[in-house]
Amino acid sequence: MENKTGKYFKYAIGEIILVVIGILIALQINNWNTERQNENIRTSFLKKLDAELDYNTNRLDTLHSKLNDIKEQNIKLYDTLLIGIKQHNVETYLNRQGFEASRINLSSSTFEEMKNTGNLHTLKSDTLLIAIETYYKLCEREDFYIMQINKSVYKSNDIHHGHTKAQLDYALKGLDYALKNNAWLLNTESEAYGEFMREFYKQTNGLFNILSRIDRISDTSNNLKELIKKELENRYI
Repeated sequence: MENKTGKYFKYAIGEIILVVIGILIALQINNWNTERQNENIRTSFLKKLDAELDYNTNRLDTLHSKLNDIKEQNIKLYDTLLIGIKQHNVETYLNRQGFEASRINLSSSTFEEMKNTGNLHTLKSDTLLIAIETYYKLCEREDFYIMQINKSVYKSNDIHHGHTKAQLDYALKGLDYALKNNAWLLNTESEAYGEFMREFYKQTNGLFNILSRIDRISDTSNNLKELIKKELENRYI
């Protein structure tokens, strides 16, 4: 009887051990599957983030090209402006392109989605996490300062006087009318000419400032793309 009881007890213990082992294996498999799914989600987000950086870089390149052309135009006109605008080149200044006050309008939708879903802080690389957060904070900060520069440049623009009025007169009624009503254009000693020079300098200086901020974002974006590239490559090793 004791023999049978001992065998039964051993059998029961063995069954319990097998059940426990089965449960542990099932849990481990479930953990592996969950981790694999989470890894796939993280990989998907990183690829989307990389695409978002490409969009932002293209946007910055377009904006940089446009503003740099205006900057180069201003540099060429600067020496002439110091000497004095003449009858033969006054149309160059009346046709001079300004830059529009606008936001840089970079995308952050993937970053916001990663934050809102809790996937941002599941990244295993602290270096990558810090780089992502730093990049988007930089974008937000530089966008704010660029808007402040734009507002500062355009604060003095008034269609009723100065260069803006002269451009409007020229566009609506031609060169003779513009010169007749804005004689200051050919008079370096006039107060309006001095104001135009100050506005010209202010805008050019603003352009240099904005371009340097755009370059800073672009460089940070490229560095982040390299980190994402390495992270994705490590996932497939």
